[in-house]
Amino acid sequence: MRCKYCNYENKPGDKYCENCGASIENNMGMNDISSIPVPPPMGQEGASQPTAQNSPQQNNGYQGGYNGQPNPYGQPNGYNGQPYGQPNPYGQPNGYNGQPYGQANPYGQPNGYNGQPYGQPNPYGQPNMYGQPPFGYFNTTDESPKYVEFGEAITLFFKNYVNFKGRSTRSEFWYAFLFTFLVGLGVVFMSIFMSRTASNILSYAVDAALIVPNFSIEVRRLHDAGKSGWWIVGSILATLLMLYSTIAGLVTSLGGNIEAGSALIGLGYLIAFPICIVLIIFWCRPSEGNNKWGPPPMPPMFRR
Repeated sequence: MRCKYCNYENKPGDKYCENCGASIENNMGMNDISSIPVPPPMGQEGASQPTAQNSPQQNNGYQGGYNGQPNPYGQPNGYNGQPYGQPNPYGQPNGYNGQPYGQANPYGQPNGYNGQPYGQPNPYGQPNMYGQPPFGYFNTTDESPKYVEFGEAITLFFKNYVNFKGRSTRSEFWYAFLFTFLVGLGVVFMSIFMSRTASNILSYAVDAALIVPNFSIEVRRLHDAGKSGWWIVGSILATLLMLYSTIAGLVTSLGGNIEAGSALIGLGYLIAFPICIVLIIFWCRPSEGNNKWGPPPMPPMFRR
């Protein structure tokens, strides 16, 4: 029996067109499709009451038909002609990118960022910053290295008086530098009201008290930046060179040759200047990750 809508030749006795799903009886002149009986679902007995809502032309579902019948567009039950639960319309099986749900992400990596389980290191190899840090990765003690304010930096400065093996953050180092600078200004101010001998004694005493912790924190700052502490030899050489050139220049100037004295002072500072620049760059570098001098400082977001 030929369908008048799609011209498809159906089998004798078919009530619906196998190609387009239109009613064969309606093709033969029946106008009220609400009276057409609807077959019961597969495996069930009895039929639902015939209504216009569950007729083949008004069925529910996306390209899948209702009650096991073809939809009006000639597609079998299921999405894109496939039984429910089978591959999606793009030919992939259930799950994202062809994997069972909960498995690989769309780029072929397993669950987690960059193929790592959630809560593990991020793609740059550092611990994640959400939640708690991995045990033992950061310095969790009250010792150096630590992100600190001015007062705590001074405490750590004297607490690590002769510590040449650990690490110190930039905040520890530069607050300590500010402290020694302010102490030096205080000595100069007090020397105004003191005799020459007393002011010299005070100046030498302060220098002797601060020289060792200054060198130790410079070494620890180099370690924290991932540099060898032996770079401090450059600081010592630069200091001695500037001191020697200053003394030699003053002696020469007092001897009557002011130009030669000024030249000696300028030459000493000119040689020491590049060494100081290199060291300042190293001291300004951020803290490195876990290295042979110990763990990095605990980030402030993890501190309690």
